[in-house]
Amino acid sequence: MKILLIHNYYRFQGGEEVYLGALARLLKKNGHKVRLFTKDNRDIESFDLKEQAHAAMGMFWNSQIASELSEVISNFKPDIAHFNNIFPLITPTAYWVCKKKGVPIVQSVHSFRYMFPKSLLLRRGELCPYCLNRNLIQPAIFHRCFDEPILYTLALSSSHCLHYFLGSFKLIDKFIFPSTFTKDYYLRNSDIKNGRSRVIPNFVEVTGKKSGKVRRNGFIYVGSLTRQKGIFELLEAVSVRPDINLRVLGDGVEAKEVSRFKRFKNIEILGRRKRREIYRYMEESFFTVIPSLVLEVMPTVLIESFATGTPVIVPKRGVFRELVEDTKTGLFYDPDKPGDLEKTLLFAMKPSLARKMGLAARKEFEGKYTKESYYKDLLNTYQELNEANFK
Repeated sequence: MKILLIHNYYRFQGGEEVYLGALARLLKKNGHKVRLFTKDNRDIESFDLKEQAHAAMGMFWNSQIASELSEVISNFKPDIAHFNNIFPLITPTAYWVCKKKGVPIVQSVHSFRYMFPKSLLLRRGELCPYCLNRNLIQPAIFHRCFDEPILYTLALSSSHCLHYFLGSFKLIDKFIFPSTFTKDYYLRNSDIKNGRSRVIPNFVEVTGKKSGKVRRNGFIYVGSLTRQKGIFELLEAVSVRPDINLRVLGDGVEAKEVSRFKRFKNIEILGRRKRREIYRYMEESFFTVIPSLVLEVMPTVLIESFATGTPVIVPKRGVFRELVEDTKTGLFYDPDKPGDLEKTLLFAMKPSLARKMGLAARKEFEGKYTKESYYKDLLNTYQELNEANFK
């Protein structure tokens, strides 16, 4: 089959980009022809005022994307168009191009973007449900939820409303959700129907039996250095406990503020690292800590941690209730209870506990998150849509 992968890269690349690269390699390895159609948010930084205004207008309808994608489809002739992120440069314009060209559309869901344009159900550091079940998302505009200039907020919010009314998101033939929690959340709070959705847990390219290694280097955080990921709550908890060691790997808009915690001898700020380095650091750690303040869809770092035989410490809410078995593959803490994260970290500082739970975590990975399992389910989805397209 010929698969067209479509993605708008973020300014700071994370789990979605890890998934996209792994997916492209997986499809090629299994004999499929793959073409990438991508845009990059980092390009916006070089735009002058006129180009920024043009990009803002493009959120409503992007004629340049329509022209470029149409040409790619005409030349490549894909059997499936598999979308990931499309905002803010690709936009739902691409859905209409694919539909006009008769190409079935698969949309992998990595966020809550299709019910709320910001993608994170978070406002001022707290979970916020005010835009759910609304055709017009006035709260997002009123509260300037995007932490951007008001014109950007207006453009993104208004374009999202326009595409909702135009039915742009209804052009998607199949939504692929990485977790049952995310699928159920969408079905409750959007007009997506069950028949257009499927749960296929994500995968990562970590091979070999990594469990059973002696743990001796405390805890590890891997991810975006942004407030919504809970990095500062974790750093504050560790900074007052010199007996707890923490390594922080990643990059993001709060990197400069995070770097200030270098003054604590028990905290290492290691910045952005290659995946093989990340896996090595995970293998050496007691637990991977994922202190997210938002409702997650399926954190790639959790699967990577399980793959390296490393259990996790996570807040007891949302998708983590589905993905983690408390005291077996990970430990829960109460995010609303002051000091509970610190208490959980202290409890977890036991090499024997980390080893035992690491074995269970690796077993969980082998049973649910391998590339072989993912490919089988994804291929079935592709084939079903392709066959339906020719009836």
